[in-house]
Amino acid sequence: MIGRLASVRFIQTSAVVFGRGFKPGRGTGDKGSSSLFNNERRWKDDAAFTALGTTDELSSWLGLCREKAEADGIEDVDHILTRVQCIIQDLGAHVATPPESSKKKLEKTAFDANFVAYVHGLIDEYGDKVPPIRQFILPGGGELAARLQYGRALCRRAERSLVPLMRDEAIDENALKFLNRLSDLLFVLGRYACLRTKNMEKTYLPPLDRVKEDLKWQTTNLHEKKNKKDE
Repeated sequence: MIGRLASVRFIQTSAVVFGRGFKPGRGTGDKGSSSLFNNERRWKDDAAFTALGTTDELSSWLGLCREKAEADGIEDVDHILTRVQCIIQDLGAHVATPPESSKKKLEKTAFDANFVAYVHGLIDEYGDKVPPIRQFILPGGGELAARLQYGRALCRRAERSLVPLMRDEAIDENALKFLNRLSDLLFVLGRYACLRTKNMEKTYLPPLDRVKEDLKWQTTNLHEKKNKKDE
């Protein structure tokens, strides 16, 4: 079961506009620093901002995956990715709230272990919908599947970016667990998308023999062309 969908907020397009359509404080980071949720300013290459950037990149890419899933009529994947993007938003809030923040802010941005359990359940559910793995699978299998597999790689990078924060006990370990499990889910969803879009998975085959065959063919082909030219 996917459960209730994440709410969707539509942008106001009428003539009634209260303020500008961008957050206040524009330009405050021009000198290379920015603020966390507790208003502490740090350099933008700080581990917290590196993690925020990589998770934001992941969510942005999953937005592209979600739009493609919607276009392909694969509603369950669309819904799952919407929910996952919301969780990533909460993960970012957690990362942006260091341990020395106020109790109120720490409670507001605590990362819930239920997010990890949610992804676990989806891996089991969708893992049962795809064929067993007997060989290494190459990323691809149609556009949506390829996008999801690339999302898996981005998720791994986002996971690595959280390691320094976990090592310093600056985040809940469940945030790291979530990204670790999410990469597995994206792999499974990629295979599921391949199946739903009636594409074929390509698997790893030892390349050396085929490279030798290609080189032999290229050499023969060049030799024949040279002979024709000399005639």
